[in-house]
Amino acid sequence: MNIWRILDIDPTEDISTIKKAYAKKLKLHHPEDDPEGYQQLREAYDMAIKMAKKGQRKPKAEVTSIADAETPVQLEEDTPILTVHRRLSFQHIDAAPDRNDPVEQIPFMEEDTPILTVQRRLSFQHIDTAPDRNDPVVQTDTFMEEDTPILTVQRRLSFQHIDAAPDRNDPVVQIDTFMEQVKALYDDFPSRINPENWTKLLRSDLVWNIHLRRIVSDRLFRFLHEHHHLPKSVWLILEDGFQWRELIQKPFYMDKHSKNFCQYYLKQLDDPGLRFDTLLAAPHLNRDIFLSYRDAAYQALKENQLEQASNSLNAAIALFADDPELLRLQGEYCQRIGDTDGALDAYSRIISIQPDDIDSYLARAYIWYQEQHVTEAQKECEYILSQLPNHQEALSLLGKCQLKLGNEAQAKVTFEQLLAASPHDYEALILLTQIRGNMLKQVKKLPAKEREHALQQLTLELGERKGLNKQIMPAIHFQVAVATVTLALIMLFQSLLYNAYVDHTKSAPISNVELHQNGLVKLSSPEALKQIGPNQFVQARLTNLRSLNIYQYTKTDKDGNSYTTYENYLTLNETGDIGKITPSGYVNIGYLGDTPILVITKHSTIEIEKTGILDFEMGQVMDIPPKVLMDTKKMLQHLELTPLFDFNKLNQNQMIEVKYLTIPTIPSPSPPLEIYFYGLILLVLCRYFFGSLYNLYIITRVY
Repeated sequence: MNIWRILDIDPTEDISTIKKAYAKKLKLHHPEDDPEGYQQLREAYDMAIKMAKKGQRKPKAEVTSIADAETPVQLEEDTPILTVHRRLSFQHIDAAPDRNDPVEQIPFMEEDTPILTVQRRLSFQHIDTAPDRNDPVVQTDTFMEEDTPILTVQRRLSFQHIDAAPDRNDPVVQIDTFMEQVKALYDDFPSRINPENWTKLLRSDLVWNIHLRRIVSDRLFRFLHEHHHLPKSVWLILEDGFQWRELIQKPFYMDKHSKNFCQYYLKQLDDPGLRFDTLLAAPHLNRDIFLSYRDAAYQALKENQLEQASNSLNAAIALFADDPELLRLQGEYCQRIGDTDGALDAYSRIISIQPDDIDSYLARAYIWYQEQHVTEAQKECEYILSQLPNHQEALSLLGKCQLKLGNEAQAKVTFEQLLAASPHDYEALILLTQIRGNMLKQVKKLPAKEREHALQQLTLELGERKGLNKQIMPAIHFQVAVATVTLALIMLFQSLLYNAYVDHTKSAPISNVELHQNGLVKLSSPEALKQIGPNQFVQARLTNLRSLNIYQYTKTDKDGNSYTTYENYLTLNETGDIGKITPSGYVNIGYLGDTPILVITKHSTIEIEKTGILDFEMGQVMDIPPKVLMDTKKMLQHLELTPLFDFNKLNQNQMIEVKYLTIPTIPSPSPPLEIYFYGLILLVLCRYFFGSLYNLYIITRVY
């Protein structure tokens, strides 16, 4: 079993590389999921670390496997042995021996081996104030009461295995020491915000000890609950070391830790984050309190909670008003509430503190442009470009400023420079095409004699059209793709809106339009029904109503289209499908005056059949499907209803589908929120769709 092959790295003495490889492989061989794979991985890791520490990348015997490396060493008969009589309080006795203890691994000692006996006493309490923790024997008696109950355990150690500092191997001491280092690092702000310090801390052997790693991870995560003001770079290092994002998704982890902090942790990984080095200039500031206010303002602005953002900003400014990141948040807040002057002051203050802060110049330029101060915006852009000649946002905004000021020739040069740096800036392509179109339109207005010369001059000025066309074609394809996707989304949300409307009104929009246009006709005789066409809404009173045991079903085909079918009880009983699908309607027969007529109700008519009278206030006339007529004749005979209903006298052209037995007199409930939501989305999509079509028109106008 090759240890380097298991770790999936080349032989190396770099412990950091070995640990990273081990951490990567540990995700694939978790102890609970793959115990055998984990055992091999752990053995390979331990062996690689030992070899790296001893500088044995390739041992003499070319040891690359665990089996070759771990040859047991037999003690010689005359090996001097130290027997330590250890006194342990009953509270500290572990029934299971420590298998990692070298003493427990020496079963071959002879009784006559020369030994040295030393007495040790341990009190019930954990001793943390021993004068010398490196002394393996002394120092404990001064902390012991003579009457302390003890247990004497005789252990035999070879002199080669005596550890001069046994307490260093105590996991509790190791973890406590590690957490003290964490706290010391956090308390020193300049060190805290340096990612290298955290990387160095996580290289500790304790972090990579598989038996203690989970405890260390849990202790550190709990520490961060109250000590969480860290740069994003540090959060990413911690995530790389402990993979807390994955653990947070598990319910047991959320139960152990604050849900709010778990959500906060995920935000630190995903959000851009704020700078911390700007606070180094304020050594006397209570940085943690300030950062609490600044972070609260940042989160409030993200959620557009402007009142909370204002309170947090004011509290932070009262502590330290010269933090560029805080001033940036203040500028954003002022823009949202429409305080243009306040926003300009905030960004100007940042520039006075950090004259090379390009983002603040750009923010001021956008504010000037939105407030129609185009000249000021142009000056800001020109300064940015003097520092960063190919700054894309500054080039784009400068070109727009030049267009607004009527300098199309300058704008053309600016957009060409932008396209050279960013060939797929479709907005620049559209504006450049628009400039070309405007210039051509002006030339075409000239007299014929001057037009040809002007066109030649314009061609020289604009350059060859082929070069521009190569850039325009991707823009056309992009706009077509945008329009197509937008149209598909419009169709989707239109369908959702339609379904929500039908669910709310229980009728299709077209039916409601027809109802309002044609009104509701009251039927009093069969002759009146013959004069009414399909889809007309009617109200009537039917007598002698009987069920025909014919059922209406609404189904959906493979393309998603709905259709209606009818089946009678006899057929369903033969096929065994009776009761498998809930009907969408029930076909009944009754009298309108002295003429039998078919009517479809949405519910069973058991209660109505007791009186035989059906009064409905709104129904819709529809043609009778041929299958319904055939099933009606069959079921009249089967149910022995032919003496009551003469099939030959039946209105065989029209039937009525009942919509409402009683039209509600109270106002209908307000439309559900989903109707407003879908409608709003449709408006936005339509605006975007027509905007894409307009862009296509602009691009292709002179193509």
